[in-house]
Amino acid sequence: MKIISIYILIAGSLYLITKPYKEKIDQILSSIKLSTFDALWLSYIEGMAIGGIIMLIIS
Repeated sequence: MKIISIYILIAGSLYLITKPYKEKIDQILSSIKLSTFDALWLSYIEGMAIGGIIMLIIS
């Protein structure tokens, strides 16, 4: 449970830190022709990979 709490805390912190740069991030995504849909799927895959690595480490 402690690992999940830390993960949520880190994710929330990163969201709050990057929120002011939303427009710049949108510009970067559009300049490399990456849609928001594709970016969401990439972040989902990245989250699953990092979660898997964390589970391997703690088990």
